Amino acid sequence: MKWVLAAGWRELWRGSLSAPALALAAVPAVLGTLILAGLLKAGLAPMVLPMAGGFLLVGPAAWPLFLALRRCGSLHGATWVLRGMPRGLWALAGVCLLLFLIWMSDAATVYSFMIGGETGIGGARVAWFLLLTSVMGVVLALIVFCIAVFSVPLLLDRRAGLVQAVMASVKAVFASPGTMLLWAGVLGVTGIVSALCPLLLLPALPWLAFAGDLLYLEIFPPDHGLPDVPTTHQD
Repeated sequence: MKWVLAAGWRELWRGSLSAPALALAAVPAVLGTLILAGLLKAGLAPMVLPMAGGFLLVGPAAWPLFLALRRCGSLHGATWVLRGMPRGLWALAGVCLLLFLIWMSDAATVYSFMIGGETGIGGARVAWFLLLTSVMGVVLALIVFCIAVFSVPLLLDRRAGLVQAVMASVKAVFASPGTMLLWAGVLGVTGIVSALCPLLLLPALPWLAFAGDLLYLEIFPPDHGLPDVPTTHQD
C-alpha cells in the first residue's frame, strides 16, 4: 500500500501531469468551498460532515477524468478518451450520483427529526445525529467502494462490460479484505478531511486517483484476463 501511495504522489508532480491534474481538481475544490460556506451561513453546521461524507459516494463519477488524464498526459487527450466513454461507465456514474442524492435526502430527513430548526440544541443530540449518519454513510460508502474501486478503470479500458467489471471488482475486494479495507480507509479519511478543507482536494483527488490506478494495474495486469470472469469486451 505504501508504494502505491508513494508512486501516486510522484505521478502527480510529474511535469506533464501536475498542471492539468490540479486544474481538474480545482473544480470540485471551488464547489466544495461554496457548499461548505453555504451550509455554515445557513446555520446548518451539523450537515457539514454528512456532506463531506457524500463526497465518497460521488467520487467514482469523477474518477475517469483523472484516469484518462494519466493515460493521455494532457487534457486534450483525456477529452478524446472521455468522448468515447463506454455506456457502462456512464451508468455506473449515474448510480453513484443517485446514491449521493439518496444519502443527502436521508441525512436531511434525519436532521429534520433530530435537530430541525430548534435553537439551543445540546451537544449530545448533535453527537447522536453525527453518529447515526456516520454509520449510514459508512455502509453506503463501502457498497460504492466494492462495486466501483476496480470496475471504473476496467470499464474505461474496455476490458469488460458493466456486469463483468462490477463482478470482478467485488471479487477482488473480497479476495484481499484486509488490504482493501485499508485502502478504503485511506480513501475515506483523506476524502472526508479534504472535503472539510476543500483546498486539500487540489492535491488529494489526483493523488488518490493515480494511486488507485496503480493498484488496479497491480491486481488486474493489462496482459491478463479477469479472474473467473469472461474476458469479452463490451461497451
